[in-house]
Amino acid sequence: MGKRWCLQAVVALVLVVSGSKVSAEEQLRLVGNQVETFINDNQQASRLTALIETALKDRPLTITATTQAWSGSGLRSGQFDGYIDHYSLDSQKQDYEYSAPYAQIQLHIASTDSKVAEYTRLDQLNRKRVGLEKRFANTDQVRSQRSVNWARAQDFFNNIEQLAEQRVNYIVADKIMLDEMNKMLVAIDQEPLYISTTPVFTVNVSLGMRAALPDAKAITDELNRNIEQMRQSDAYSLIYYPSPSAASILDEAIYEDVLKRW
Repeated sequence: MGKRWCLQAVVALVLVVSGSKVSAEEQLRLVGNQVETFINDNQQASRLTALIETALKDRPLTITATTQAWSGSGLRSGQFDGYIDHYSLDSQKQDYEYSAPYAQIQLHIASTDSKVAEYTRLDQLNRKRVGLEKRFANTDQVRSQRSVNWARAQDFFNNIEQLAEQRVNYIVADKIMLDEMNKMLVAIDQEPLYISTTPVFTVNVSLGMRAALPDAKAITDELNRNIEQMRQSDAYSLIYYPSPSAASILDEAIYEDVLKRW
């Protein structure tokens, strides 16, 4: 009986070790909600995707850019092992292992009114109607902000569009995207957007891995180490921050009508 138990234990140990090896060799399946210049397919700029692919370059992986509904259902069904865009505006889920923040989004107030450059706080727009993308508006932290009336936009383009059409007089948006929009405005001799000097929200972005995955902690630790190494060189900035002297990374063809109405 004792020998039989020992043999079963050895077999079980071999299976565990083999299983760990297989999981390390299998392709890591990650997902992110599609966002212009941030998370896209291979034909478009995808800065967040590029950061993850570079930091985890020694692991075979795929990153699927999709909608929030599809990414959520895919994570629940086990189709995906994790997601690359956990925003600190939302609470962390108990059944996920999270990396340290590997990217940051600074949300600033922008307007065609020059006074906005002096704004430092969201409550300075008390009771005003303010445009904001749904990816930020539909979060725990922003929902608790009741000093303004949010005009939710599907994406950055729609947020800019409602400002151009004067459906709102102010928007809150990613500073990088606002700077890229201003490049296009300056290029056609239009007055650029005025942008608040300080952000009203600072959004940290983390990788979330399903805790049930055997090597979830190893993956987040690996990302943390490699992102830190990238920050110490030019590798991080070259991927994530558009060059101030380069043309806008926004697709001018998409914004053509908005620019004409500016």
